[in-house]
Amino acid sequence: MKGVDTTFLIDLLRNDPQAVEKGNELDSYPVVYASEASVFEVVTSVFAKAENMERALHDAERLFHQLRVLPVDHASAVYAGRISGLLMRKGLVIDPVDCLIAGSLLAQGCTTIVTRNVKHFNRIPGLNVERY
Repeated sequence: MKGVDTTFLIDLLRNDPQAVEKGNELDSYPVVYASEASVFEVVTSVFAKAENMERALHDAERLFHQLRVLPVDHASAVYAGRISGLLMRKGLVIDPVDCLIAGSLLAQGCTTIVTRNVKHFNRIPGLNVERY
């Protein structure tokens, strides 16, 4: 099972060649996962940076519909809190939204994330990081 991070989704929407190549590879998987936390970050980016917000939002929604978007529910929030707390103990604090993304994936048994943000996600035990 593979999940994707916000960096991948934004790069895919920007037609980054490496992201597009990885996206084509992921098309062979029956299901690719993402977190609602990534939906939040992508939509934030659209409204903060896009010249044509409506078109960018439409493109983002089309992309979300190609994924199985996992909720940030109680189980994923507890998982994310464990991740965040354990990393804090080690002095390896990462963005709380990254903890929520990882928590959403890991709570559902998804152990691989596709991202450019290797620095943060490599710190999370049990999560395999696949860079594109």
